[in-house]
Amino acid sequence: MSTSKLGATPSQTIGPFFKFGTEWIADEDVVPEDYSGAIVLMGTVFDGAGNPVPDAMVEIWQADNHGKFPPETLESWVGFARRLTDNNGDYRIRTVKPGPVPGTSGELQAPHILMVVFARGLLKPVFTRIYFADESGANAMDPLLNAIEDPVARSTLLASQKSGGTYEFDVRLQDSERGPETQFFLFDD
Repeated sequence: MSTSKLGATPSQTIGPFFKFGTEWIADEDVVPEDYSGAIVLMGTVFDGAGNPVPDAMVEIWQADNHGKFPPETLESWVGFARRLTDNNGDYRIRTVKPGPVPGTSGELQAPHILMVVFARGLLKPVFTRIYFADESGANAMDPLLNAIEDPVARSTLLASQKSGGTYEFDVRLQDSERGPETQFFLFDD
C-alpha cells in the first residue's frame, strides 16, 4: 500500500446535463412581488461568440436596502437567489436595490450585488459585481470601481435602469461583437 499523499481531483468542464441537474435549486426570488421597494434585475448571459447561453446559472448575494447582511438585519433577510437562464440566455430576479455597505477599511462601497455565474465550459464559476448606473455619486467614491482604470471594463459592471423599477445587467463571458467581456474578479483558493 502506497503512503503517498493523494492530490485533488482535477477540474472538469461542466457537461451537457448541468441545467437538468440544477433546475430544482434555481427558482427563488430574493423578495416577493409585493415587497416594498422591490426591483427586477434581468439580463442575458452571452458566450464568447456572442450567443446567448441557454443553460447558465446565476447566483446573487446582497445586503438589504439598509446595507445590512444577515444576521444584522431586522427582518428575515436572506439576500440570496439563484436563477437558471432560459432558452434565450435570459435571467430575471426580483430583489431590492441594496444600501451602501462598509468596505474593509471602513469606507462606504456603492450599492452593489455580488454575482456568480456557472456555465458549461467553465472550469470554475466566475465572480462579478453589479453596480447601478443611476448611483453615479456613490459609484464615483467606490474603492473597487475606482481601482478599475479602463472605463470600458468599469462600464461592464453597471446595470442600466429601465422602466418600472427594472435594471438590466448582461453578462459576457468573453469579448464579442455584442460587447466587451464582463469584468470578473479572482479569489485565492
